[in-house]
Amino acid sequence: MKAKRILLITTACLAMMVPALGMAAGADSYDEAVAQYQNGRWADSYGRFLALANEGDADAARAALFMLRYGPQLYNSYWDAMPSEVSRWEQLAASTQGRSSPVFQPVASR
Repeated sequence: MKAKRILLITTACLAMMVPALGMAAGADSYDEAVAQYQNGRWADSYGRFLALANEGDADAARAALFMLRYGPQLYNSYWDAMPSEVSRWEQLAASTQGRSSPVFQPVASR
């Protein structure tokens, strides 16, 4: 029983580390999210923007908020986010942080 508990805790810790390890290159990840969006892979793109927004990327927060709010109408998809995440993204989106150029603005591409 104790071994199962240790295995469960170890697995949970590793699972929490994987997103952080995978998103180490912020600029590349943002560009990948944009490329996924432009290729119509909206769920993948939203997941990448979400992870970047949670790391404090203001541009990704703007894109994630847009996709979250207009998902049903533009992408025929419903995505979830915790209210605390949305609140933080709104603060980031309202800030002057972000890339100077070019600024990606999501639009429906259907």
